[in-house]
Amino acid sequence: MSAAPVGDTAVEPADALAVFDRWYDAHESGDVPALREVLGDDVEVHSMFRPEPARSRDAAVAHFLRTTTVTFPGLAMGLVSTPAAAGDGAVLAEVVFAGTFTGELTWRGRVHRGAGQRFSLPGVVVIRTRGEAVISVKTLYDRDDWLRQIDVPVC
Repeated sequence: MSAAPVGDTAVEPADALAVFDRWYDAHESGDVPALREVLGDDVEVHSMFRPEPARSRDAAVAHFLRTTTVTFPGLAMGLVSTPAAAGDGAVLAEVVFAGTFTGELTWRGRVHRGAGQRFSLPGVVVIRTRGEAVISVKTLYDRDDWLRQIDVPVC
């Protein structure tokens, strides 16, 4: 017996990949109107530094703007592998995150201020789609490696 899809309904992998492409292109070009358009009303953006995800289109766009223009300007998420899609609307891609730390980051109760430290590290992005929209974004990477690159103590 095969497992039922995780998402609400079965999704053609090609359709999920088309949504991923729209999201990725908007994200990488900084096209906020296009990003807003591809995000679902109930989207959740999960961050390794926030106890709760950004929930809603407005919260997701605010998170994107703060992350890519203030805290880590020039943040790029270069594709390493061809994205792969599942029948439940999930799309996974191997990426390299690269950017500069110039903003503020709170880690373990302490605020760290960036001084232009560059970083580059491998990771994975996982999005979930429903219809024509992205409903979830998760980025996964070696947090300690990244923190060391931006001169934030890991202990």
